Amino acid sequence: MKVADENDLEQALVKARGTQVRRLGGILIERGLIDPETLEQALCDERGKGHQQLGRWLVAHRIITEEQLEDALCEQLGIPRVDLAGFVSKPEVAGLIPYEMCLRLNVLPLSRHRSTLLVATARPTDEDLVSTLRFHTGLNVEPVLSPSHQISSAINRSYKSLAVGGNDSMDTMLTTDEDQEKRQDQEIESLASSRPVVRLVNTIILQAISRAASDIHFMPRENDLAVMFRIDGAIQRVRLIDKAQLAAVVARIKILGRMNIAEKRLPQDGHARVRVGGKPVDLRISVMPTYTGESVVVRILNKAQGLKRLDEIGFSERDDRILRTMIRRPQGMLLVTGPTGSGKSTTLYSVLQEVRRAEPHILTVEEPVEYDMEGVEQIQVNAGIGYTFARALRNILRHDPDVIMVGEIRDLETAEIATKAALTGHLVLSTLHTNDAPSAVTRLVDMGVEPYLVSSTVMGVLAQRLVRVICPHCCVEHSPDAMTREVMGVGEDELFWTGAGCDRCDNTGFHGRAMAYELLVVDRTMATRITQGVTTEELRELASEGGMRSLTRHALHLARNGATTLEEAFRVRLEDLGDVMKALDPGD
Repeated sequence: MKVADENDLEQALVKARGTQVRRLGGILIERGLIDPETLEQALCDERGKGHQQLGRWLVAHRIITEEQLEDALCEQLGIPRVDLAGFVSKPEVAGLIPYEMCLRLNVLPLSRHRSTLLVATARPTDEDLVSTLRFHTGLNVEPVLSPSHQISSAINRSYKSLAVGGNDSMDTMLTTDEDQEKRQDQEIESLASSRPVVRLVNTIILQAISRAASDIHFMPRENDLAVMFRIDGAIQRVRLIDKAQLAAVVARIKILGRMNIAEKRLPQDGHARVRVGGKPVDLRISVMPTYTGESVVVRILNKAQGLKRLDEIGFSERDDRILRTMIRRPQGMLLVTGPTGSGKSTTLYSVLQEVRRAEPHILTVEEPVEYDMEGVEQIQVNAGIGYTFARALRNILRHDPDVIMVGEIRDLETAEIATKAALTGHLVLSTLHTNDAPSAVTRLVDMGVEPYLVSSTVMGVLAQRLVRVICPHCCVEHSPDAMTREVMGVGEDELFWTGAGCDRCDNTGFHGRAMAYELLVVDRTMATRITQGVTTEELRELASEGGMRSLTRHALHLARNGATTLEEAFRVRLEDLGDVMKALDPGD
């Protein structure tokens, strides 16, 4: 039953309480979901451990779905199954359980009637959970069943309005009188450590992590402070904070990042580590002074979400075999290219995890180290003290590594050391900022690396972009506009899809991202041409003849298969404006 307010909840409770208590197996048989033989087998395998184990056994063996189990449990236990789409708890009710506890336990307080608190949970039969909530609130806790994903979304909606209490003294603290600066700094530091400000910043960070955001933006504007999350590559505004709270919020973030809270004129970088559900999450913090105040960006590096296995990246069967063949070679260079935010680091870490299985000696040089990897020696460069990529590379070659990962090749010195390392018995992995795969080869030559070094060391180049994936729960047919169809070369009769927006995707229509890519393999023919001198276009033609599928074609393939929209494929295409103009007006 979908609930919008406490009256709907009361009706759902009255209806559920009138249900006669019965056995789960009997309910499932009556509904035609299982037969008596299946029930007997499940009970035998589980040795009669009870209704919860029975249900989980049936779901694990794909005999019934999770939703069918939830409906049957509700009937058995006499509790309602409530649909929380759009539901928001009242502030006085939400305040009974801290936001952090709601996230950790995946529960949401729905309503309170005298000494009874109604709580939504995906585990209504978990006595330990109910006891924990009863102990914390001091109330009698009555659980109702809701899907886990709906609870997460409702938590974010209900706690979204959490804000710091007003403080009239903030206006006077933001004066520009130089004689008062020291006193202001002390007052701001004290306010930044106050419970309301700490709670606000913690809540924002926890919300971002729970919603799988990659970045948090604190954007000062003329009259307020906008808090934005980057989710699946797109910026979403989540709340506005009174401009008077800017100094305290920024100071609190600086404290977290171990930065100088008194410095407001120069950019600062910091780092922090928090634990969510017992798992570490790294925060990379950047503070930048702007005309309207200090702007803050917090990059969230969640190992549990960010690190993927190589088979989870999204390569075709052919390209997966090619890539695995490359990284099993004892020497050579594999380059990953693309703009900032295209997933290059994720791909390199996935490759490293695969390489690590053979237990080689792996050294990385990064700026900064994004994810800690067990069994890998990771080095962070520091340009401020002259410890650059090139200098670090020269040093680590004396440590006898088998595999070297260079965060980015930025200059000739780094490029030369990396290519010579690949030539002398090391597997080198690195990134370049180029638009496509063939450009990476000519970019190295343009830097000043000898063509014979490039042809002898570069095994392959992977160029990639990230496209948003359509939410599978609200996927609907969609007709792209004529210009997009024409530029992408698709007919008017071709069907495409988009997301309508639902509770599971925060009404964005997208959930997660997928990689569109092209993989250039440097074979003997191409190596010879590189040595002789070759243009980017000639390399692309050679690669296409060798079986390389362009990034644009791969993005279009994803759209045709319903993984993403045609508009997303259009956004990441590699063709330049001239190609677009030709498609729009081929007669010219």
